[in-house]
Amino acid sequence: MDIINVNELVLDNSINPRLTGTDSDVVDYYAEIFEDVVWPPILVDRQTMKLIDGFHRVAAAKKAGKYTIAVQYVEGGEEDELFALAVKANMGHGVHLNKEERYKAIHKLQRMGWTNEKITGYIGCSAVMVEKTEQAEDLRNKFRVSNYDCINLPTESLIELIKVPGYSEDIAEIAVEIDAAPSDVRRAVKAIKNEVIEGDTEIRKALMDCGFVKNRLEAKKMREGDWLANFSELVDKLEASSSTAVREDEKQAAINIYTRVRDWSDKQIAVLTNNFQKDIGF
Repeated sequence: MDIINVNELVLDNSINPRLTGTDSDVVDYYAEIFEDVVWPPILVDRQTMKLIDGFHRVAAAKKAGKYTIAVQYVEGGEEDELFALAVKANMGHGVHLNKEERYKAIHKLQRMGWTNEKITGYIGCSAVMVEKTEQAEDLRNKFRVSNYDCINLPTESLIELIKVPGYSEDIAEIAVEIDAAPSDVRRAVKAIKNEVIEGDTEIRKALMDCGFVKNRLEAKKMREGDWLANFSELVDKLEASSSTAVREDEKQAAINIYTRVRDWSDKQIAVLTNNFQKDIGF
């Protein structure tokens, strides 16, 4: 196994698929244990001396004052091949690429002229993930043409938006306005698909508060089974809720309705009971 001095390396961030570069916490941890671990060799392109995989390890070595490290040389070739090799390496070991980084890496390879089949076969991701990335970036381009701020949405959010084409622009605009996370977009899209919410007002509430969607789901259940018991359960949750998506007057209205319905129900049960007792001679 070859050894290299870290100062000989060329650190090209265009090859690193991590969106925020190295994680300082990871570097600090690696530096603390650097001498106690047998590290796998870093990957380096022999021709250009560019570091392909091992950015955290190299940074940790420098921080620990250890300037030599094991290396495995590769014949990477063109820039796209070096980047693809870096992506492949970071999909399988060390600090794995997160979902957004994988989407961005796939899209970069698509822009470099790689076919979806080549990407899937080389870096080992699913064909569905590659296809969704392409569809999401098509939507981003649509927003770009329309001069929407939505072009800056994470790919994860765009992938959720393509599931509801009739609502994609509405959700995108609100998501950008309130800086909604991909998980918020996913919740709103799911609620729309399940016909739990509709319209801009409800979409906004769903993006901002998961409690709103939960309450709406409970209300939907009222149409099935024991509606009075379901209504009672929903009112209990409303009373205990600190959700800002449901106004205080809305909560009170629901409680008042339940109280009136419950009183009516009790009276009907009492009438039926009296009639039954008369019929059997009580």
